Amino acid sequence: MKGFMAALTSFAVYLAGLINEATVVLLFFMFLDMTTGILRAWMTKSLNSTLGMAGLIKKFAVFVVLAMTAGIEYFFIHMSQDTNGIIIMGVASFFIVNEGLSILENCAQMGLPIPPILYNALDKLNKDPGGKEQKLLRDPVLEQLDKTTLIKEIQQVQYENIKQDNKKEE
Repeated sequence: MKGFMAALTSFAVYLAGLINEATVVLLFFMFLDMTTGILRAWMTKSLNSTLGMAGLIKKFAVFVVLAMTAGIEYFFIHMSQDTNGIIIMGVASFFIVNEGLSILENCAQMGLPIPPILYNALDKLNKDPGGKEQKLLRDPVLEQLDKTTLIKEIQQVQYENIKQDNKKEE
């Protein structure tokens, strides 16, 4: 019965034309976010099934919101107000950006070199509007490093890479 209802719902959404490219991209970004989240948790030794389940529930809730948006879009279409999918595109785009930031945070927490401007932007985004900081968790070794020292080291590595590339070209 559940399979039949799922097939019927999928077909109805397909007929309504409410699945668009943004929804597919959102699904892909969610997959990438879950993958990088699991890798980050494994690397930082913070793998927790409760947190993992909470993340899955949040992902499901995103699709609930997207389904509600599709319902609103469907309503407008049948009221002869063709929106060209802009409502569902806007909501999906918001969640795509949110997933992209989460992927970037996961990469930063795994210790990948993140350009300083992006790291500072992530640092600012993780501050609560009320002034309470929500600390971006990183590897404890990286936390002990001074940001300016880290930036200088990254610049030094980039400079050395450029020198090596120039030598190879000669």
